[in-house]
Amino acid sequence: MRLMSKNVVIYGAGLSGISAYELVREKGAKAIVYDDNPNAKRATSSKGVFEGADIVVLSPGVNPNKDFLFDARLENVKVLSELELAHQHCVAEQIAITGTNGKTTTTMLVDHILRRAGLNSHTVGNIGTPFSCIADKLDATEIAVIEASSFQLENSPTFAPDIAVLLNIKPDHMSRHLTMQNYVRAKCNVFLHQSESDVLVYNQDDELVCEAVEDAVSTKIPFSKSHVVFEGAYISSGFVCYKGRPIVALDEIDFKGDEIDNVLASVCVCMQKGVSAFNVASAITDFSKPKYRRQLTRILNGLYIYNDSKSTNISACMCACECTSECALIVGGACGEENFDDLFCALPKTVGAVIAQGENANIICDSAKKFGVDVIVASDLEDAVCKAYDVAKKLNLKSILFSPASKSFDRYKNFEERGKHFDNAIASFAKGR
Repeated sequence: MRLMSKNVVIYGAGLSGISAYELVREKGAKAIVYDDNPNAKRATSSKGVFEGADIVVLSPGVNPNKDFLFDARLENVKVLSELELAHQHCVAEQIAITGTNGKTTTTMLVDHILRRAGLNSHTVGNIGTPFSCIADKLDATEIAVIEASSFQLENSPTFAPDIAVLLNIKPDHMSRHLTMQNYVRAKCNVFLHQSESDVLVYNQDDELVCEAVEDAVSTKIPFSKSHVVFEGAYISSGFVCYKGRPIVALDEIDFKGDEIDNVLASVCVCMQKGVSAFNVASAITDFSKPKYRRQLTRILNGLYIYNDSKSTNISACMCACECTSECALIVGGACGEENFDDLFCALPKTVGAVIAQGENANIICDSAKKFGVDVIVASDLEDAVCKAYDVAKKLNLKSILFSPASKSFDRYKNFEERGKHFDNAIASFAKGR
């Protein structure tokens, strides 16, 4: 994409927007940053800036369905994602990972394995560092491992990573995408523009994923934890295997349940890259999962306490429950699109008690009643910790699992802030015991 002397509007003054602004300026474009917030730094809030624009670059947090953006498209203005902008200015190999759950862990694990093998790898995208921040600074010997959210994949008409990974597709972000069809379509942009020489790693256990990738032209490599797939990665005799070869024993890695999908996908990617089985295995066994993903935060009087604040939807919570034996489950957060009937109609047998807190506590209780599940209501997170501890001891449970199954925006900026609050609540509670 030639940007010299083009008029570019960057929509969104967050980290991604500012990184995109700096990239297009370096390429000779006339650029300006627009933000809906009139107090945003380095930005204007005047919609007049869109008049005469050649290109509009959207930050991930910007909803692309605004009327004036439709008008811009009708006037042949290119409306692109920040991901698309970065992709078009990067000569490095690109590995893009998406899915409703597990993106961050898989991105970090792939990067960890590649680095262990001596490859020059960089994690970018939804994981924290905007892709456009380093896109044009990487050379052809380097690798960008991109965590790609559905928000970033929207408006990415030529995005074609060398290796794409589709982990799973579960209902999420309906307030943004409006329909499940739109959400699936956004996820499919991770592989839709690939060629036959590119690679698509996908979850053969996920029905929506299998339907989505059916017509993909790229070379498909499946993974499955439920059955043997000799074309990819699978579980056999207690081992993670790849194309008939055992790679690492399950009892040597810190992954359980659906978390194993992250390992299988990473094995497919890295074995495809030519990393040795030894390097893959050793990297997986010493890998530390990112914070607040069913993280063991403390053992208190024999109770294992897990912080799974990253659980922002029902499917993530279900996964955490299935991986945690005999637990008192703390759920709840911001009111949103989550249907808790999906949780309580198939509540894992590992859950011995449920404690609800947060803005949607009453919604959770109403849903639980339909399925005969008793829920203890807590006024806040500290109260939830106290009640979870008491009921766990009373019922002789083994653990407490904080897995909200809800977004964090009722009380927190993000799931990280919520996770820290839970850790602090546990620490304060432990001092009194």
